[in-house]
Amino acid sequence: MGNFEVCETQPHEYSAFFWLGHILWFARANEHGTLGNQTYTNKADTYGLMLSIDRRDIINDDLGTITTVPRKLGRGSGLKLNYVFWSTFLNNTSFFSTANKNYLEGADTALSIDGLTKAEVAFMDQVDSDGKPIGIMPAILLVPTALSATGTQLYKSMKLRDTSSSTKYPIASPHQGKFRVEVARYLSNAAYSGSSSKAWYLLAMPDDLPVIEVAFLNGQESPTIETADADFNVLGIQARGYHDFGVALQDPRGGVKMKGEV
Repeated sequence: MGNFEVCETQPHEYSAFFWLGHILWFARANEHGTLGNQTYTNKADTYGLMLSIDRRDIINDDLGTITTVPRKLGRGSGLKLNYVFWSTFLNNTSFFSTANKNYLEGADTALSIDGLTKAEVAFMDQVDSDGKPIGIMPAILLVPTALSATGTQLYKSMKLRDTSSSTKYPIASPHQGKFRVEVARYLSNAAYSGSSSKAWYLLAMPDDLPVIEVAFLNGQESPTIETADADFNVLGIQARGYHDFGVALQDPRGGVKMKGEV
């Protein structure tokens, strides 16, 4: 995930720069490359909640539950950010596609040595607008909870063995320690459209080439929580929390999605 600061809540357009001039550095001091750009947009919206707490509720709150309201508002903001983020990420049918050359399906896309190799090849074959390799390496293996153990095995296992006596097998794993495993429970949660317990992703580091980005208004990454006395005609207090952020998919070359099944 990439972070991006905006100063207004209207849609913002910005550019991701890439070298278009492919030159040998220091070969000739007067040779210059040129910067091209690809444009992406993001927009910060306001999410918030206001509460009124009656004076009688405050008096009868023997367990001090009301004093935790600001903390609960903060947690609610975090849950909202997660919901918007993963809803956006999983709504990726046109983003991860055969047209973008970053989507593969079939029985051989299940998470395994061979499946991970196919994903790595697809990622490494991505090119820029000149048709040259993008020069970005995959770094993150993003999996749902059902594939957590398999992902960990692929990351940590140093040896591969086959139980059949007639089969030859390598003694070193080609992917050991190569891709950091991240497990996201949202990927397979049925409450999110596009969820799957079999699909998985191979992604670049967000600092290199983010596939998704969160924009925060004025760079404010935490919610604002405020409390005050209620209106004069109400005995009690009011509390509110609000957070300005937006989430958008960015560069499809920053990741590969594997369906994990036919």
